[in-house]
Amino acid sequence: MKNIKRIGVLGGLFDPPHIGHLIIAQSVLEEFRLDKVIFIPAGNPPHKSRYSPYTVRFRMTELAIRTNRNFTISNIEHIMMGKTYTIEVIKELKKKLQGMLYLIIGSDQWLEMRTWKDPRELLHLCKVIVVPRPHYDITKIHYGSKKILLSHSPLIDISSTQIRKRVKKNLDIQYLVPQAVCTFINRKGLYT
Repeated sequence: MKNIKRIGVLGGLFDPPHIGHLIIAQSVLEEFRLDKVIFIPAGNPPHKSRYSPYTVRFRMTELAIRTNRNFTISNIEHIMMGKTYTIEVIKELKKKLQGMLYLIIGSDQWLEMRTWKDPRELLHLCKVIVVPRPHYDITKIHYGSKKILLSHSPLIDISSTQIRKRVKKNLDIQYLVPQAVCTFINRKGLYT
């Protein structure tokens, strides 16, 4: 059992990836003694309709995590056909990886999990780590599973939406995103 890898899975639009994503990933990695965290930029998410092209979000995420040897990135959602549901992503990861998967979600996502495709099956395939988000209470309200873990990660009140709005207003974002991401956004003229 000691040799089984513990792999965190952090999905999202990452439009753009920000310091909050990195703080949460590192905090959860340490708190739950994970071996690594895989960042998975969303391909064709069922709950979102407007976002930057996949290649742009993937590159920004690559830049954001490149200095942390415990972080890696996967393009699994880009190569999947159709809507990319979390359950399908986890099934594909289980085929490719050996180890226990820990899906990392925010308390905002936790409250919406009952609207996801096959949430009960998802809890049979992986453990779910629920991270606190400001203004969203974490409760073990449904599914009653021992595979639901509550994180003590710090509350991070940064969102990609806020960052996009700041760029649009020509406001500085240098302390909200990694410097490499800030440079990329400025060089590509994103979100203006």
